[in-house]
Amino acid sequence: MKEYFKVLGLEEGASIHAVKKAYRKLALQYHPDLQSGNEERFKKIVEAYEMIKSHLESTSERRSMNPEDLERFYDLLKKAAEEKARKKAFERAARIRKKKQEEQERSMRLGFYSLIGVVLFSILAYYSYFWHRDWQISRNPKQAVATVVGIESHRMVYTFEDGNEKYQERVYARGYGITMLAQNGMPLRSGDQFIVHFREDEPKYNRVNTYQVSSKTLNRYFNLATNAIQRYYGFYAENPRKISQQKARCLSLMIYREYGLEGLVKCYHFETNPLDYLSYNSITWSSFWEDESLDDIREACELDSM
Repeated sequence: MKEYFKVLGLEEGASIHAVKKAYRKLALQYHPDLQSGNEERFKKIVEAYEMIKSHLESTSERRSMNPEDLERFYDLLKKAAEEKARKKAFERAARIRKKKQEEQERSMRLGFYSLIGVVLFSILAYYSYFWHRDWQISRNPKQAVATVVGIESHRMVYTFEDGNEKYQERVYARGYGITMLAQNGMPLRSGDQFIVHFREDEPKYNRVNTYQVSSKTLNRYFNLATNAIQRYYGFYAENPRKISQQKARCLSLMIYREYGLEGLVKCYHFETNPLDYLSYNSITWSSFWEDESLDDIREACELDSM
């Protein structure tokens, strides 16, 4: 017991009041949750306190014990004190785990809310920009022909004229690999022409409409769709065979008349990987090509249903 009193910095025979006071002071000083804490020292302090307290509280019981019983008694006290110290250390570890878990959950929530905030802000900024641009154009609208003069990585460079002034702009162009696509879904080429809407007194506010194309550009789209249809029949159809360019051209013209530019775009992308282009790809083509409404078009162009 002398060693236990020494752990608490007391002389053997100190009162229970002094023991409790010393324990509270040392436990606070060496508590592992504190920066100056020491877990092993803390466990010894707890063990010493539990031993001394049990020793002082069992004075009357010990008087009636023989040496062997007394030895067993102190052995039990020591085990109980050690268990209490381990329990306190375990409780501390549980608190630390819980605190870390709460911090991780808090960080995850903060990260999630931050991501949502960034996404919402980006969407708001995106639509605000286009709303502002369209509003500016509507104040003094005018239109002209825009000609593609360059194609960069995810950029389309175009020019248009207003009187004697010539303007050059760049806009985003989606794409995959080395292929850059117009907003309508067709591949871009230098020389393509679209209608551009702009504010007459401030042409920097302008918007290209790639769904309004020149006859030259539209004819190129027909050629792309025609070639795609020929490739489909030659390599991908259930019964691959070569069809004439005349029949393929007939199909592309009839599809354009029935479905507009979107029909030509679906034909062009009949073998495009869905991972490359979500809007138009081999899956959207299959759904489109198997539609019963195309049977009449195939029949009119003297081709079988599939």
